[in-house]
Amino acid sequence: MRRPTGGIGGLLEVRGVSKSFGGRVAVDGVDLSVGGGESVGLVGPNGAGKTTLFNCICGQLRPDKGSIVFCGRELSRLSPWRRARLGIGRTFQRIEVFPELTVRDHLLVADRVRHRSGRANLWRDLSNRAAPSAEELGRVEGVLSMVGLVELADVPVAALDLGTCRLVELARALVGEPSLLLADEPSSGLDERETREVASVLRALQLTRGMAVLLVEHDLAMVEAVVDRVVVMDLGCVVASGAFADVMAEHAVRRAYLGTA
Repeated sequence: MRRPTGGIGGLLEVRGVSKSFGGRVAVDGVDLSVGGGESVGLVGPNGAGKTTLFNCICGQLRPDKGSIVFCGRELSRLSPWRRARLGIGRTFQRIEVFPELTVRDHLLVADRVRHRSGRANLWRDLSNRAAPSAEELGRVEGVLSMVGLVELADVPVAALDLGTCRLVELARALVGEPSLLLADEPSSGLDERETREVASVLRALQLTRGMAVLLVEHDLAMVEAVVDRVVVMDLGCVVASGAFADVMAEHAVRRAYLGTA
């Protein structure tokens, strides 16, 4: 049985957010909510504004208008790393990993960013190859076990296939102990088996840890399997939201997203 959703008025509140680049409006007055422990799909055609909205939530972009509230706190003046420390995790459509580092090293770096104060201390520790503490190892090993990467912990990421690298990036986000995970097209480039594996991990995070998930994804079968409800964007605007089957039956969605009359 799927975990009850947090409903509207919960963990994340996006209200009237707009973002333009020159004369092009990428996000136009978007309202969106994610409740505690809820999984929401954010779908739409290429260029709909989904990733731009993600970047506004994470702090990589500042909205031109609107507000973003997380756990009751307005985020507009907070840097991306401060937002991460509040509990917002992020994966990227384009995998961002360090080929020479092992899987475990990736998670240790993320853990130290989350739990240690001061960037200077972090980089000094990494350059000196400071041995991880028992507490750090405990957190990292727990996440490795959760996503099924224990046997690959000492393997350099350069030796891994794309699907496994996706799991490494997901694991790295989870080390930060987020209450909200923003997953940006986690199935991109994966085959059907790998997509099912990533979907299974996302479901488990919601069901066993109560983690909220905001999922941008083009694979509609994966979206249907993972989310409690779906929000559809087109040309920077929200055109529909609700239960997956109901939303996908709407005329505006079929026209904008599926390209059918």
